[in-house]
Amino acid sequence: MIAGEWAHARPPVVIARRDWFRAGILAAVFALALGALLAFQPLSDSLRLEPAKVSPKTLLAPERVTFASFAHTEEARAKAEILVKDIYDPPDANLARERVRVARRVLDYVDSLRHDPYSDFAAKLDGVQAIPALTLPTLTLSRTLALEENVFHRVVSETVYVVDVAMRDEIRPTEFSAASAKVPARVSLALSADEADLTAQWARAFIAPNSFLNPLRTAEQHAIARERVGTVYRTIEKGEAVVREGEIVSPLVLEALEALGILRPRPSVSDYLRPILFALILTALLGVFIFRLQPAVLLHPRAMLLLVVTLIGFTAAGKGVVTDKSALAFLFPVPAAAMIIAVLLDATTALGGALFLALAIGYGVQPSLELTTYALVGGIVGALSLGRIERLPAFLKSGAYVAAANAGLIALFQFAAAETDGLVWGQFLLAALANGALAGLIAIGGVFALGRLFGFITSLELLDLARPEHPLLQKLLQEAPGTYHHSLIVGQLAEQAAQRIGADALFVRVGAYYHDVGKSDNPHAFVENQLDSVNIHDTLEPKTSAAIVIDHVASGLALAKKHGLPRRLRDLIPQHHGTTHAAYFFRKASAGAPVNENDFRYPGPKPQSREAAILMLADGVEATTRAERPASPDQIRAIIDRIVQERLRDGQFEECELTLRDLEQIKNAFLDVLQGLFHSRIKYPEGR
Repeated sequence: MIAGEWAHARPPVVIARRDWFRAGILAAVFALALGALLAFQPLSDSLRLEPAKVSPKTLLAPERVTFASFAHTEEARAKAEILVKDIYDPPDANLARERVRVARRVLDYVDSLRHDPYSDFAAKLDGVQAIPALTLPTLTLSRTLALEENVFHRVVSETVYVVDVAMRDEIRPTEFSAASAKVPARVSLALSADEADLTAQWARAFIAPNSFLNPLRTAEQHAIARERVGTVYRTIEKGEAVVREGEIVSPLVLEALEALGILRPRPSVSDYLRPILFALILTALLGVFIFRLQPAVLLHPRAMLLLVVTLIGFTAAGKGVVTDKSALAFLFPVPAAAMIIAVLLDATTALGGALFLALAIGYGVQPSLELTTYALVGGIVGALSLGRIERLPAFLKSGAYVAAANAGLIALFQFAAAETDGLVWGQFLLAALANGALAGLIAIGGVFALGRLFGFITSLELLDLARPEHPLLQKLLQEAPGTYHHSLIVGQLAEQAAQRIGADALFVRVGAYYHDVGKSDNPHAFVENQLDSVNIHDTLEPKTSAAIVIDHVASGLALAKKHGLPRRLRDLIPQHHGTTHAAYFFRKASAGAPVNENDFRYPGPKPQSREAAILMLADGVEATTRAERPASPDQIRAIIDRIVQERLRDGQFEECELTLRDLEQIKNAFLDVLQGLFHSRIKYPEGR
């Protein structure tokens, strides 16, 4: 499809029922996709806050809210738990008795070692040190073994007594050091200092904790204390700073943001219905706009699909970029979409797209009258300043117009807001200018990418294909020069005719250059390349000759595909012959005996567009006039009329939008061109 092809269509445009059905299905899918896109809420800056990290911005409460504060409640309950003392079991009497019995047994054993007549002092000391769990210093043990009998018994008696008295008190594991420190005070003052010291050391060796933490009862008391603390509520006033820029994000901050609906917005049914309803209204508005002002778009599925993809793509991009009304929002290049649509479709449809995107961004993405106006004006300027382009600088020129319009609007907005900060002015003006530049650059890439994706041929591509340096044209020039010259003349005829009836003149001219490229595979089978006047068909059967000639269509399609010609341009190769006869060989064969007409017909299809029909007529007229060499305008006119009538009688124009008035204008255009080519010349005298 040629970019802006329907711009040449003439009203009224008849839209069939199947076209309405197809457009309705696409509109419904478009509206649902748009509604889902607008209903989707991307993560805001507050959602990217992380605990114990610095907040990148100040967040204010949008409304007054009172909520149950889990953090404050937990803090209060934790304080209540701290006030609850740990619960310990009472001193274990059995454990106390056991420690007293152990003290007696150990000391009795020491006494037996003291009276062992078969052991020396060192062996006795080794025996005492071998007592399990006894960690007294060697000096203390030596002193004990060296005591006199009566002193030893006093120390033993006092030690057992001190252990008995100490173990009656509550000794917790955490308080054992304090209980051990009290032992010397429990020793009888009747003992000497040395005896008291030995007694205290031996007593410390036998006392142990006898009161232990009861985890179950302690946990029960903690739970009771927590239950006594009720839920703590917190109130945040409207406009209150929940967190300031640079502050550490605490759990209290995250909790408050969640309660305010900033951290995790709690969507309701209306939050989904509103964007869907808005999408339906916006889609209906766009549909009515196109139907009333450019209905031909509805006849082209790829044109509608291109429009849908472009609008949805830019809306989605805006949803991700335009998160607030900062300078970044004014950088988003909405005009690029209008430029792409203007180049690939037409300016009228681009205006509808600009209006659509402005409303989608201004209402569904970032509610702002300023942004809506900004996007709309930029889109209108982009749509009207760019059409059928022939040079890349046209994009940059259009971007400059957009930048100028943006800068004017930004100045208006800043004056209205009484903004005096030069930095703010600079940021927004820079965004406005960058918007225009970015729109132009994106439009360049978008036109080529989307044009190739949806099968549109831009003027830039056609101009590139029209270069004589193109490999396929070079092949035609070198291998079939007669055909190359024929193609140039056909291109001139077709271009003039297309201009007369408002068809795509550039497209049909470029199509004419390539319509006979298949002849380069077997150039001498065609009369225009038979420079030595040797015609190979003089020795062939008409049916064989017709097959050779007709085969140049298939060869041309193969060459065009090999060299990457756009599909719509390739379509002209079979359509310019339609289903006509290889006339010369058909008449030659028919003169002898009945023949199968289908053996002499081109495979078709018939011309599907006005451009293909023009090319068919230009090809036939040029070939005939070159063969018959008319000497007057009347003879040229007769040839043109004959070719047109033959194609009409053969039904070749049944599948394209070509009227009788178009045909009359085409004939006049052909006559004007051919008169210049076949005008009479003055015969100069010999010797001049």
